[in-house]
Amino acid sequence: MSSAVTFSVSPDYYRAAVAELRRSLDVASVRRLGDDAGVVELRQTPDQSGAQGDSLRTVADACRRGEVRFVRHLAAADAQTKTSALRGGPDDAADWALDAVLDRIEPGDEVSLHVWDSGQAPYAPGKVRRPLLEALIDSGARVVTSGAPRTVSVCLGEERSTAGIGASADGLSDWGGGRMRLASRKEQVSRAEFKLEELFSLVGAPEVTSAVDLGASPGGWTRIVHGLGATRIDAVDPADLDPRVLALPGVTHHRTTAGEFVNGPDAAPVDLIVNDMRMVPHLTAHTMVEAAPLLRPGGLAIVTFKLGTNNPVKQADESLDLMAPAYEPVFVRQLQHNRQELTVVARPRH
Repeated sequence: MSSAVTFSVSPDYYRAAVAELRRSLDVASVRRLGDDAGVVELRQTPDQSGAQGDSLRTVADACRRGEVRFVRHLAAADAQTKTSALRGGPDDAADWALDAVLDRIEPGDEVSLHVWDSGQAPYAPGKVRRPLLEALIDSGARVVTSGAPRTVSVCLGEERSTAGIGASADGLSDWGGGRMRLASRKEQVSRAEFKLEELFSLVGAPEVTSAVDLGASPGGWTRIVHGLGATRIDAVDPADLDPRVLALPGVTHHRTTAGEFVNGPDAAPVDLIVNDMRMVPHLTAHTMVEAAPLLRPGGLAIVTFKLGTNNPVKQADESLDLMAPAYEPVFVRQLQHNRQELTVVARPRH
């Protein structure tokens, strides 16, 4: 097993991700690949059988526990090299990557293939992917777009490049570099909808009959929640909602603030609370604590913390601590569509 793992992040949050990796894991070294990726090597200690641990699984588990929140995507790094050493062109880069993984692939094995770049890599990912794909097929591997038990991953970095093969489930995202691409649709109300769509692709969509959308304007999250089957949605915002959202059956617009609504006469028990308000994180956390009594047992809360780039790890820690008496987080991560924020999914403690 490789002791090194490639991680992908938002460029603005690379330092935050490294700080969390060092805080949560026994890190031997971290090297930058490009503006949005790095490679972390863990100190390895043999288990009772003498085998080395699976570093990819170790880092993935730290992300799943919410200890490492600013990493979007992971991949095995069985081989590393200075990118300048791959001077023979895309075919040379593909041969190097193939050498790193071929001895772990048997004829008939089903694998996915991710090739992406970070920073100013010398070759476009597609030019390396094509010969690598052909070589994997020639070796007898069955290469599929997604859903394979293992993924062959190549990150072409500006400074260094990595290649490896690891469990797809430990990659956190089924997109190379975590760069999920979602298409706009004519019924879309706002780009904020992509956040929920990406989230539900990772954790699954909840079953919802009733919901509250705090800070709903212009209504994108309300529209997505309605599409889950909710028959009653309280959309709370002093600002206007898109007419298409107002026309959805079961949607009621409460033209008031979140604080006034959750403490007012119109608030009623719901299965889901969502909150994408533009508010400093500690105020968002306070609002969610106030709203917690509205959630039925087994309900779910989805909230984004607008962190900015000034000490985001500290802001995330403090905001989650404020929510802790009322909620148990089940997912905490910065998504591809989050920009300068963090998505939290939590269940009420009551």
